Amino acid sequence: MSTQTSGLVCAHHHLYSSLARGMPGPTTTPKNFTEILQGIWWKLDAALDSDIIYWSSVLGAAEALLSGTTAIIDHHESPFAIEGSLDIIADACEFVGVRHILSYGVTDRWSNTGELVSVSATDPMTNGAQRGLEENRRYAQTGRPSMVGVHAAFTCTNETLESVVDLSQEIGSGVHIHVAEAVEDAGAGARLEKYAQDDWLLVHAVHLDRPIKGVIAHNP
Repeated sequence: MSTQTSGLVCAHHHLYSSLARGMPGPTTTPKNFTEILQGIWWKLDAALDSDIIYWSSVLGAAEALLSGTTAIIDHHESPFAIEGSLDIIADACEFVGVRHILSYGVTDRWSNTGELVSVSATDPMTNGAQRGLEENRRYAQTGRPSMVGVHAAFTCTNETLESVVDLSQEIGSGVHIHVAEAVEDAGAGARLEKYAQDDWLLVHAVHLDRPIKGVIAHNP
């Protein structure tokens, strides 16, 4: 007698990281979370183009499927290839045969001139954040399953977080956001508690110091 097991769901993925194995290491050893992001992951984000986005998504989706995962909630960031990026990921997942809920991670950490910057909560929203918001809106209008993505509170201004909330209400979907992953974002709970709703996906939550609305995907 044969039995069937339901497919697994990956509640937080970065499919673009699938090609990171074997990439050159940082020139200096990171000493903290911010240096890890700046020396590794944010460099990868900046290097992404349409081809890399597609084939990393194909690889990540295929590896997920081989491991019994049939649905992926993905969080994407490609600051120099924003427009249409979510369609590319969706096409890749559908080619492999994996269900998907996609979002673009809005952030103010890239200046209007394309440089990494430190973000103050009271700064104005950057052009990159505006483009990320518009990609979330555009993709939601295609009818494919989606959320509104946010990188993390510590890389977003107050104006950007408020715009994210407005967009999520406008399109009727939750927010997919990294929350208090490291001490650099330990203040996330205080900033997000007035915005968060039950349909938010709060990822990591290692240093979350208070209960806020949403579902936690605990990635320590």
